[in-house]
Amino acid sequence: MSAWRKRAIECLPGSKREFEDPETSIYGVFMELLPSTVAAHRNNNISQLKKNYDFAEWCFRQKSEDLWNAAGVSFYEHLGDKTETLQAIHQWVKRDIYIEIRQLLKQRLDDVTLKTIDGLYGLQNGRLKE
Repeated sequence: MSAWRKRAIECLPGSKREFEDPETSIYGVFMELLPSTVAAHRNNNISQLKKNYDFAEWCFRQKSEDLWNAAGVSFYEHLGDKTETLQAIHQWVKRDIYIEIRQLLKQRLDDVTLKTIDGLYGLQNGRLKE
């Protein structure tokens, strides 16, 4: 079993059967992870939030394009879609990752919201303030 499948099952053990299925792609895993993350925010389930964001970060930092791309377009890009994740993005997504995914968010968020998030990271237009 691949490392990402094992990690996904550790993150969401209730989806074990689905994640073991060879037909389930890493994109399918993120389709489950995103609503789990929104629910964890609503329920203030810090333990689950840590697992979810750690899994996304692990995938994002891998050399495999399938993994980092799936994390970007199937998870991080959609954090701006729900109030729960948008308001907490700066608490859970590390600055270096935010800088890399900012262009994805820019396509989905208005300028005011993006600048607000930039400010929370100490950035101006996606770069460190000088």
